[in-house]
Amino acid sequence: MNNNQRASAFGRRIAAVLLLALGIAGQAQATVVTVFATYAGSQQGVTVRDAGLVQQSFFATGLDASGIAVGPNNNLYLSSANHLLDYSTGGALLQDFAFPIPSITYTDVAFGGNVMASYNGSQQGVSIRDTNLNQLNFFGVGLNINGIAAGTGGGDLFLAAENHLLHYQTDGTLIFDMVFPDPGIVYTDIAYRNGKVYGSYGGSQQGVTVRDIALNQTSFFGTGFTASGIAAGDNNDIYLSSGNHLYHFSDNGTLLTDFAFPDTGIIYTDIAVQVVPEPGTLLLLAAGLGMVGFGRRGRRLATPQAA
Repeated sequence: MNNNQRASAFGRRIAAVLLLALGIAGQAQATVVTVFATYAGSQQGVTVRDAGLVQQSFFATGLDASGIAVGPNNNLYLSSANHLLDYSTGGALLQDFAFPIPSITYTDVAFGGNVMASYNGSQQGVSIRDTNLNQLNFFGVGLNINGIAAGTGGGDLFLAAENHLLHYQTDGTLIFDMVFPDPGIVYTDIAYRNGKVYGSYGGSQQGVTVRDIALNQTSFFGTGFTASGIAAGDNNDIYLSSGNHLYHFSDNGTLLTDFAFPDTGIIYTDIAVQVVPEPGTLLLLAAGLGMVGFGRRGRRLATPQAA
């Protein structure tokens, strides 16, 4: 076997090992899910929990937060009255922006490349801000907005407002307004992940609607309670906050976990989910890529060098 044949055989072996590594990583789909929920009432703060809703840590905020979103730098954005706040996930306050008109109430917050905050009160609309909470633009909606979710690529967003679910571009262009025919339905929050839009609703009915990005309903299920917040997982599942409960459902309506805080004076006001690859999966992928690099190096050494 000459040098070129040896190099070719070695390359095939490395490719096979890499495909196996990538296949294992893909099949395992190993991720770490962290759930963050804001609470008010007898205590005010943020709880940090795993996918099974077991508490890992918590921190006090001293304020009634209405919304929470996971930021890009191990941080959290909160909405509270006329304030937007930036916290580390460990509880350090990084920034507190207060809108100068106290009659403005920020109702929810989302992150999709920029910070997106919905507001009601003397004005009703959406504020788009950078990661330092400097405003980039805003637009009016003319409805009482209960929830906001970042959309498909950072350039769009979804809103839950009265009996409406709305899809906007971040420049304020309305893409679609879905109006539920029963005005007794109130959409309380909205979430988006992996091509699915999830809306929680209360009023004359209580449950969750599952929709495509054009806001066509694909399924729904009843919950028997009004959710204050909804967040999407990465495995066709959702998390809900309601009263002193945090819930985990599959999106076909199967209840997976119902966590009830023993102090009924606690009210969970909103919920957010962070899904990141498990460190072991990253190491496996890095090892596979390292093997490719080694294979390339071996191939260069095996190739005759020009004189």
